[in-house]
Amino acid sequence: MSETSPHTADRPAAAGRPVPPTRLGRIIRTAKWAVLAAWIALAVAGGVLAARLGDVQRDDAAAYLPHGYDSSRVAQLTEPGPGRPDARAALVVYHRADGAPLTAADRTAIAEDREAAASLGVPGTRVQGPVLLSADRAGALFAVRIEPARADDGTTAAAVGALRDRVRRTAAEPANTGLRANVTGEAALDTDNDAGEVDGPLMLTSMAIVAVLLLLTYRSPVLWPIPLLAAGAAVLAARGAAYGLARAGLAVTGLSSAILIVLVFGAATDYALLLLARYREELARHADRHEALAEALRRTTPAIAASAATVTAGMLCLLAADLAGLRGLGPVAACGVLIALAAALTLLPAMLACAGRRALWPRVSTPANPRGAADHRVWRAVAAAVTRRPRLVAALVTAGLAAGTLGLGALHTSADPLDKVPPHSDSVTGRRVLAGHFPQGAAAPLTVVLPAGTDAATLTAARDAARSVPDVAEAAPGDPLGNRPTLTVELSVPPYGDDAAGAIAGLRHRLDGVRPGILVGGTPAVQLDYRRAALDDTRRIVPLVLLAVTLILGLLLRSAVAPVMLLATVVLSFAASLGLSALVFDRVLGFGGVAADLFVYIFVFLVALGVDYNIFLMERVREESRGMPTARAVRRALTATGGVITAAGLVLAGTFAALAQIPDVTVAEVGIAVAIGVLVDTLLVRALQVPALVTLLAERTWWPAER
Repeated sequence: MSETSPHTADRPAAAGRPVPPTRLGRIIRTAKWAVLAAWIALAVAGGVLAARLGDVQRDDAAAYLPHGYDSSRVAQLTEPGPGRPDARAALVVYHRADGAPLTAADRTAIAEDREAAASLGVPGTRVQGPVLLSADRAGALFAVRIEPARADDGTTAAAVGALRDRVRRTAAEPANTGLRANVTGEAALDTDNDAGEVDGPLMLTSMAIVAVLLLLTYRSPVLWPIPLLAAGAAVLAARGAAYGLARAGLAVTGLSSAILIVLVFGAATDYALLLLARYREELARHADRHEALAEALRRTTPAIAASAATVTAGMLCLLAADLAGLRGLGPVAACGVLIALAAALTLLPAMLACAGRRALWPRVSTPANPRGAADHRVWRAVAAAVTRRPRLVAALVTAGLAAGTLGLGALHTSADPLDKVPPHSDSVTGRRVLAGHFPQGAAAPLTVVLPAGTDAATLTAARDAARSVPDVAEAAPGDPLGNRPTLTVELSVPPYGDDAAGAIAGLRHRLDGVRPGILVGGTPAVQLDYRRAALDDTRRIVPLVLLAVTLILGLLLRSAVAPVMLLATVVLSFAASLGLSALVFDRVLGFGGVAADLFVYIFVFLVALGVDYNIFLMERVREESRGMPTARAVRRALTATGGVITAAGLVLAGTFAALAQIPDVTVAEVGIAVAIGVLVDTLLVRALQVPALVTLLAERTWWPAER
């Protein structure tokens, strides 16, 4: 974590002084090869299990939806079984580029497409219903029902791809000049939102980012593979553990798997950077590399362990979530962070001990030549400026962060699945065409499920009650679910807006008066209930995370003032980062509204990870302040930790930014927002604001404990 000790920060290390062997040094000397062999075996076993993670990974509705809602129960009824999703409809929508009514030739081509769709050659697909012509005769559509055998069997993507190939060829024919066709509907949205197998590319991207940053940080062609391999082994072991958790019954989703990779890779590399920085310093004081490692471990373990404990506690707070996917992420991420901690404190020291001093070539530190071990000119200048004008620095940074929060005005939640898909996708274009020519609810009807044994009179009464609800365009009998009759209800308003929420609430109220136990589901109801559950989870989890982080900071720093001050800076940093992210989403990337659960993901990651860097800094300040005034201790601590913590922040931001390559907009938004937040924490809060505030508080920082 650190670059200097409180007694040697301003003078060169004593060369030639013998250091008696320590117990930890002897353990490292004798156990290094055994530890390395054990981790190789663990990584191999983890890799074998990780390859089977897709077999137990759950991405069906039950893995994400909250419990106890009508829509969740309907979704579970429509799924043939665990791992088998319910059928999805692909809607093939036609219109003319000039907006004119469809010609007779156009309608003939559309009819031929429908006939061709009946024989796509993809199992589990069938055309559903005739070609429908819009009231303005300028639009037409037909539906294809897709029934995958398993969630990951590729049926949906294959069917949507075959449909797109067919209509693309039709539109390209000279006889159909001006005819445009798009494939939309839930099946197409799912396909455009799915990148297929992303774990491998995500891991390779993370490794490339970390490798480049390690090369830039240490400028050593030899050192960079060591922390990279240690982090890679931690990822394999963590993914193997995730497989075990999934087999034990925990809902491990594709989102959990993707986040696990970047979180473990980033955390393991961060811990490695902090240990490496102190190890390099200790090599300048110890002739024996094993003793240098032992001293580096003694100095850095408390801060690294506290950092891991903070992130782990934050992740475990997700167990209080009602959303199944969010709740399942907690143990998976917590387990991954603990494995990253274990790799940093065992595997990395073993690898460094085996490699020897030559791992740092060409900047090898020795007691006779401590080159590079105390070279922090830039951060010494920054530290001097911050401690010389702390009020000005604190005011400027705080004002800048406050200005960043103004971007929150561009942030709004959305329940529309369209906002989770890249904005220029074919399915998005098709949905807009559909909305321009057909009733608003045609693309996403509601499914009303009546109790088993419902008679015809009750079914008719339910249909009439549904039709009487404002903003309901049509209600008609649908396909039974087992022995339960259903109604298909179309809304006359956008199916995911506030008007739709009122219509769904009114529908539930009216139908409950017909017969208790009638369920209102379907994608619009799912999204509405999901948004409500996500907001409830936010109100429940945020206080838990703040309490857990405050307690850990208090125990580590043995102070009542420092944790409150640090937490206030992190919360302000979170608000500013979210505001800046909202501007990026809206003005730069053109995304629509964000999913309601985005707040929970970003808050937990930014608060837990943001506190990390403050822990690394404040632990060093406390160490330095034992023999000098706090202001001077801040200057030394910032000088020592500035470079390594900045490098750690860049690594973590880079790994989370790798999530932006996933076409699921929500996942990409989590990665982008966390990357922005980590950079704000690293470059502004930890580097400037916190040192300035601690300088102003001086000895009061540690109240009521003695330094």
